[in-house]
Amino acid sequence: MKKTYLLFIVLNAIVITIHAQTPAKAYLDINNIKAAFYSSGDLFWDLVSKPEFEVPKGSGKNSMFASSLWIGGFDAGGQLKIAANTYRQLGVDFWAGPLNSTGTTDSTTIYNYNKIWKINQCDIDSYITWLNNGQSGSNPVNSTVMNVINTWPAFNPQGAPLAPFVDANSNGIYDPANGDYPKIKGDQALFFVFNDNGGLHKQTGGKAIGLEMQVMAYAYNCSKDSALYNTLFTNYKIINKSSFRLDSAFVGMLSDMDIGYSFDDYIACDVTRGAYYQYNGTAIDQIYGANPPAQAVVFLDGPFANPDGIDNPANTTPNGTKYGDGIVDNERLGMSNFVYYNNDLTPMGYPSLPTHYYNYLTSTWKDGLHITYGSNGRLGTTPCNYMFPGTSDPLGYGTNMVPQPVWDETTSGNTPADRRGLGSTGPFTFQPGSVEEVDFAYVYGRATSGDSVRTKFNKGIKGCGCNNITIGIKKLSDDHLFTFYPNPATNSITIDYKSLAKNYNVKIYDVTGRLVKNSDHLSLATTIINIDDLEKGIYLLNVYDGTTSSVKRFVKQ
Repeated sequence: MKKTYLLFIVLNAIVITIHAQTPAKAYLDINNIKAAFYSSGDLFWDLVSKPEFEVPKGSGKNSMFASSLWIGGFDAGGQLKIAANTYRQLGVDFWAGPLNSTGTTDSTTIYNYNKIWKINQCDIDSYITWLNNGQSGSNPVNSTVMNVINTWPAFNPQGAPLAPFVDANSNGIYDPANGDYPKIKGDQALFFVFNDNGGLHKQTGGKAIGLEMQVMAYAYNCSKDSALYNTLFTNYKIINKSSFRLDSAFVGMLSDMDIGYSFDDYIACDVTRGAYYQYNGTAIDQIYGANPPAQAVVFLDGPFANPDGIDNPANTTPNGTKYGDGIVDNERLGMSNFVYYNNDLTPMGYPSLPTHYYNYLTSTWKDGLHITYGSNGRLGTTPCNYMFPGTSDPLGYGTNMVPQPVWDETTSGNTPADRRGLGSTGPFTFQPGSVEEVDFAYVYGRATSGDSVRTKFNKGIKGCGCNNITIGIKKLSDDHLFTFYPNPATNSITIDYKSLAKNYNVKIYDVTGRLVKNSDHLSLATTIINIDDLEKGIYLLNVYDGTTSSVKRFVKQ
């Protein structure tokens, strides 16, 4: 269904903006979701009127219409700096490409980095195996994959690190012909970089900050794990390349979630899980039908809390991480605010001034009134930071540690409608030259499934392997290249290397052919390989010395 925007219905302006800078587009599509990403930071729509967050993939049904990063704060002189995108009615606040060391960019850089690099881990594994085995046989990956590997943006034009990669020979140069390769998250990943200083901020009308956002969006091909199979992840590495400190900074994620039909939804947040979500306000959705799903956005990790010289206890936060772990000043903020706004011109409606955008990041209405607990968020007397928390904030984190009764859209008597939600994390001090990372998960399913995804993320998620690749290496039955022990093994295996070659590589594959461990350029006659982090099961151990490759099987207990 085509969305309408009551504030700005200026189609000519939209067309002019899109034609002036058409961002590159790519899809994450390895699991049950097919979602569009743009090099300008726009997410999940066609930049005109249609959603592109299809789930189940191939169904023609969408649970998300659009999403975009917001960030704002104040410089030392108290001037507001803000960057945010919505629907591109007046223009944009973000442009493709990195910034240089002075926090600026140019049209050439924007043009050259108006790209999204997309690659699967299985293709990386196949390529490196083929390369390490002397390029025996034909290259197992196609020209599209090779183009991504060869053009992987490991460094920006000034030589500063950009996209992560494995430096096989530790020479500080990205050289895939000599064994270097992209280092990605998940089973499929997109990498792109954008900034907020490529021009005037025509969306917010605010002042530029000078931020570079390095983004890796990724997903897992885990069909047997329903939580991962219906989730996308994004990691934003945000670098302050300005010359000034940003005080009272907040990072937010705006999401226009539509559960199929746009105009019959409710919205809510889960304070404990650090998530906000949308669900149908009616029993039957016009597109998804009966028992419609929910769509959640989960804050997995936020920026570092301002240092205070102590390890803050776990009960300091409802959803931050690394609190109470015995380490001083490593705490990461969680979702600290959640608001929704209407598609109208009221004080609770669409933002049109720079202050409006920042106010929403801080649980404040456009006119400067703090959101209050209960009803529509304006009629109460108790200031709050989380709208519609239901029963998820029993200790009252959002109301100055004073517990409140249940509050959701049903208890407020609201009519289901087209909702927009904004979760944010802050405040924090963003020093010039510093780097902050923020991780999100987009979870389709029951609203509570975000907790399962958060738990998996905190423990570290392993890829789900490849169903259609082979290891592609020559097996030798004798022991002339190496022997190893013990087998079965528990914590480590010891390799006795017998070849006269100076260096050798050790790789461990699981039974699906997925590379799970890689140690290159070893030289000692006896090497111990730690396998404590591997799950129990059968693995293949490959040793390659540049001319000969041998594979042996072992069991991890």
